[in-house]
Order: sequence, then C-alpha cells, then structure tokens
Amino acid sequence: MRDNSNGSERLPPHNPEAERSVLGAMLRDNGVIGDVVQILRAEHFYVFSNKKIYEGITTLFVERGHPADLVTLAEHLKGQQLIEEIGGYRYLTEIWESAPSAANAEYYARIVREKSIVRNLIHVCTDIQRDAQDQIQPADELLGSAESRILEIAEMGLTGQTVTLKEALKEAYDRIDSRSGKSEMSLSGIPTGYIDLDNLTAGFQNSELVILAARPSVGKTSFALNIIRHVIIEEQQPVFFVSLEQSRIELAERLLCCQARVNSHLLRKGHLGHDDMQKLIAAGSQLQMCRLFMDDSPGQNMLRIAANARRLKIQHGIKLIVIDYLQLIDPDNRRESRQEQVSAISRRLKFLARELDVPVIALAQVNRSSEDRQDHRPRLSDLRESGAIEQDADTVMLLHRPERHEPGQHEGIVEVLVAKQRNGPTGDVTLTYLKQFMRFENFAVEHSSYTL
Repeated sequence: MRDNSNGSERLPPHNPEAERSVLGAMLRDNGVIGDVVQILRAEHFYVFSNKKIYEGITTLFVERGHPADLVTLAEHLKGQQLIEEIGGYRYLTEIWESAPSAANAEYYARIVREKSIVRNLIHVCTDIQRDAQDQIQPADELLGSAESRILEIAEMGLTGQTVTLKEALKEAYDRIDSRSGKSEMSLSGIPTGYIDLDNLTAGFQNSELVILAARPSVGKTSFALNIIRHVIIEEQQPVFFVSLEQSRIELAERLLCCQARVNSHLLRKGHLGHDDMQKLIAAGSQLQMCRLFMDDSPGQNMLRIAANARRLKIQHGIKLIVIDYLQLIDPDNRRESRQEQVSAISRRLKFLARELDVPVIALAQVNRSSEDRQDHRPRLSDLRESGAIEQDADTVMLLHRPERHEPGQHEGIVEVLVAKQRNGPTGDVTLTYLKQFMRFENFAVEHSSYTL
C-alpha cells in the first residue's frame, strides 16, 4: 500500500480513519454514494490507495451504473492492475470493516474534504513564500497569482446540493405566501424609488445580477447613487458600494447635493450661499444616520470584493451590493484575453449574488455602436467586451439621454430601457433628470407615492 508520506518529515494534515470509513460506507450502502460525490472528489484523499478505491467505486456506480461492492470493486481494480498497489484484497477487507454502517458517510466525507483543503492551503502558502523570496515576478503579478491560487482552494469548499421537487415547491409556496400578504404598492424586491421602474421589475430581487449600462457621461453613477440614496434613507437598508472610478469624497459630495438639492457645479467652485450650506448640513445629518459601506480602493479584483461583501453580510446584513463599474475590476488571470477576463468577472458577480442572496448591481460600459444608429438608443448587443455579461445578468437596464444627440430637445429626460428581465417583462421607463442636482425623479411627480 502506497502512502503520500515521508517518515522523516512531519505529515500533512489527513485522517486515514475518515477516508477508510467513508469508502466502507459507500461499499455497504450504494445509496449514499450520490451524497458523498457531492462533497468529495478523488483528489481530496491523501492516501493513494484510498484515492484509487474511491475512483473505482465512482466509476462502477456513477459512470457505469453497476453495483459497487467488494467483489465488483476487486474485479475492477484487478482489471486496472491496481489490486496489489492498493494493498490487495486484505486492504479492501479492512475498508469494509472500518464502517459497520453507512449512517455517517456524509460526516466522514466532510472531514476528508476539510483535511484536503488545509493540505492544499499549506502547499500553496509554501509556494507563495518561495516565489516571494525568489522575486521571480513583479510584486503585482505575485499578488495576483497568490490571490488566484487561494481562490481555487476556497472553491474546493463549495459543494453541490440536490433537493427534491417537493422541497422546491414548498419554498416556492412560502415565497408566494409572503408576497400575497403585501399591499398593492409593496414589492417583492428592493425598491428603486421610481414607480414605473418598480412596477416593471417588482424591485431588485435577491440573488439576481442587475447590469446598469450606458455610454460614458450619460449618468450611470448618478442613477446608481440615487437608487442607493433611496434604499439607505427611505428603505433604511444597509448597502455596500464598491467604487472603482471615483473617490469616497466625490461620492459623498454627490450624495449631499442629490439629497439637499444643491447645485453641484456651484459646490465644486465654492460659490455656495448661506441657504445652500444649511441644506447641506441638514442633508448630511440625515445621511450620517444611514448604513452605506463604501470601498473606493482602485484596482480591486473579485477576490477582495467578494471577501468584503461576505464580511459586511455577516456583520451588518447588507441588502444590496453596487459596483461601479464592471470593466474596471481587475482580472484574476492577466494572461487571458479581455473577453475571457470579463466573462469570468461577470460569472463571479452572479455567483456572489446567489451566495449572499442579495441583488448585485454592476455598472457597465456600452460600445460606440449606438452612436452610429439613427435613434442612438443602446441595445443588449452593445455591452462592451463580452456577451457573457448579457448571458449572466438576470436584468439589464440601459440608460439613454436623448438630449445628448438632439440639443435643445427632450431636456431633462432620461429613458431607462429594461432590455432583459429573466423573470419579468421588458420595457422602457421615462425619468426626469435634474442634472444640476445629479438627481433622478419620477417623470410624473404628481402621481408619486414616494418621498423625494
């Protein structure tokens, strides 16, 4: 029987008893194999013999649909010329006897996987330390490589989960019941504060990725900040805002001007009067009571964004994540093509929304194609650099300001084009844009039931 150990050195973390027990449980009751394979892979095993036995069991039962017991497994390993290498028939008997029942198979499997994660972490940290000491790469590349390898280990802890249709239906009925108990004006998701948009989308739904896209200088950040302002003030919910483009001071000034209705241009020039200063003080007092967590560090990657989001979810229960903007997120692998990098980031954003069960709004750029059209309206196909953004997103909203192309007409009008909504209708919503205040409002204010 071969072991991955060296007697002269300290053995890496492993639990041979748990490895044998989970294999014995799988042989005694093939019914637990389906549960175990959702937790374990062959590379999780430390002992070579146990790894090959696990591969044999899964090949027989999962791939070929044959029963996996001592007889069939021994015959399979013999055919692979591995029977002597794994310790012979005697070791297979030890495996069988190590698990009197299959009751604790999942528990044993989790022990094996946890030991594997720790081993891999030790191995990667050793490599990182060696590379750092040798300085064979620039510091930023070393850091990127380290983050990427740590992320791979973190993903080893992710397991699949299957549920029956009965369980899924129960969860669906529970959600239907919770929605039906609400008034007509209530929404199932996080409200934006804009009546027509909320009627179209029912608010931003948990676990969904929302893409807010437009050409530069159309008002993506302003619109996102208006939504944030509504959520933290009117809904009194905590929000995490990742700003890769603007500093926290710029964002704070924008929120102050928006909330106080103070001319942002006069604020930048320092030409504010007494009344405006009083408005800013009042707005600041209100905003200080809100729970908005900002990270304006440039050059962030998904590893850092996800880590901060998880921490804020645990500590403060954040209900919404906003990222400005998607194309500025640093890729994990700089050697991939830009399209592959953006695809990976988009996929990770969707995973983050599902993992934390909150809406994730990611701002994005659209390419110049819309500028060449007669109506200048952006389309889904205009999303820059990757069709994966369109594929991964549950909702895609495109901003369009007609006055940019027809000066003197449609002044103060912004169209929100809901170009994709996986679980609802698409359509257009018209909003009023008060540029001097960087504030969006319902187009028909007299019909609004929200406090603006």
